[in-house]
Amino acid sequence: MGLVESGFYDGIVFHRIIPGFMIQAGDPNTKDPEFDKSMWGQGGPGYTIEQEFNTIEHDSGIISMARKQHPDSAGSQFFIMHRDTPSLDGQYTVFGRVVPLSGGMEVVNQIAQVETNDNDTPIDATKATITNAVVIYPFEVTGIAGPERNTSIVKTIKSPGQLGNVDVYYNYAHNIQFELPYRWQIIQTTDEDYLNIVIEPGALEHNVLQQAEKSGFIPKLLIGSEERTPYELANDEVSSAFFSIANADEPKISSNYVFVNDDGEKAHIVISTQNKQDTLDEEKIHRFKIIQIHFNNEATNYSIIYVNLEEWFRYEVNAFSAVADKFEIMIDGKMQPLNFADSPIFRMVVEDAKGQPEPEALPPARIGGCLIATASYGSELAPQVQLLREIRDNTVLQTQSGTSFMNGFNQFYYSFSPAIADYERENPIFKEMVKLTLTPLLMSLTLLQHADIDSEHEMLGYGIGVILLNIGMYFVAPAVLIIKIRSFYKLQ
Repeated sequence: MGLVESGFYDGIVFHRIIPGFMIQAGDPNTKDPEFDKSMWGQGGPGYTIEQEFNTIEHDSGIISMARKQHPDSAGSQFFIMHRDTPSLDGQYTVFGRVVPLSGGMEVVNQIAQVETNDNDTPIDATKATITNAVVIYPFEVTGIAGPERNTSIVKTIKSPGQLGNVDVYYNYAHNIQFELPYRWQIIQTTDEDYLNIVIEPGALEHNVLQQAEKSGFIPKLLIGSEERTPYELANDEVSSAFFSIANADEPKISSNYVFVNDDGEKAHIVISTQNKQDTLDEEKIHRFKIIQIHFNNEATNYSIIYVNLEEWFRYEVNAFSAVADKFEIMIDGKMQPLNFADSPIFRMVVEDAKGQPEPEALPPARIGGCLIATASYGSELAPQVQLLREIRDNTVLQTQSGTSFMNGFNQFYYSFSPAIADYERENPIFKEMVKLTLTPLLMSLTLLQHADIDSEHEMLGYGIGVILLNIGMYFVAPAVLIIKIRSFYKLQ
């Protein structure tokens, strides 16, 4: 408005005219008849403004800000759409519209028909010149429908606390938003009654595309929604359904948890695997791995799903975590982040998902290179190990001290565990020796299932007690026994 009132646009020429597309103006250099016409389009007001991309469609008569390659490079130049051009939607800032039924589009059509040279510049500039621009205030139009809008848009914004920009997807029809993983892009979106969004690596994500060339499968993130059932509404439950691949075998579930974030919002997270026969080669079987999280608001269930071949699955788990970390939905009338990624359960499951895949013979719940799971598989200790996993997940990881201890323990444990687990699989006798050696440890840890741990202090107390008990069983007791035996033989 300030530029109009200052007379900035008086005498400016529509310097770029492409019939069937748009007409563009706003360069003050076009006021000078002596100025090199090949340079028209380079001028501006001496400053730039930030983008304000929106969901208004670039239909005929829409007025939008022209810019250079950078989104925040608009100044004074604008363009008026001569024909509908959906490819511009969400890429330029729409700020106005030619008033329908006012004869405005007739003027746009006349300018679009002006003869131009090879640079789309009008040969006779007088036929495409703005003689006078004024602000009419107040101005009111009634009985005319508003412009068409898209239901969703991707905006590039500066991310707080991070270097560079991030792409954020907004869906105004379903009231959701989330950050797209770095170099991933929206491939498909169905904005009808419920969501059906497909996200895949973009052309610049070279490493992932190289993996896809080798595997024949492009990893995918799927965002979906569905109406909550009367049962879920009555019982305040999160959906227990989960995604599976069509025409594949029954899913084998390795992780399955319902947890609550710090705001009291529930989520259901699942890891599963499925085998599917190749459609072209009957002897070839593809093994897929899936991690998915389900959550809801007052009326809708939402899901975030990551699918990939098991061999390559761990490399792109961070894409799933990134989407879940910044996902926002409408709760109690306002957009709210879910912050599920801050939950110890979520972090644990994501870390498990990054584990290297194991041979088919091993149990689905086993993490790559786990000597305890390998030693106990198929034995009477298998239920014991599963119980310990539940104690870890439901007791130890619910405290900060327990989480810190497990992080340090895992870093130490997995530094040698894979080598021992491999040798266990090769040598049955060695496996039995490991199993017998681990039995006292497993028995001592199950004491925690009888403990009532409600605080950091209690966790530290029980934890230190179990550690001291194992030191006694594995070091002190054998040392005392050896001393007694040596004393006995000396007396003889």
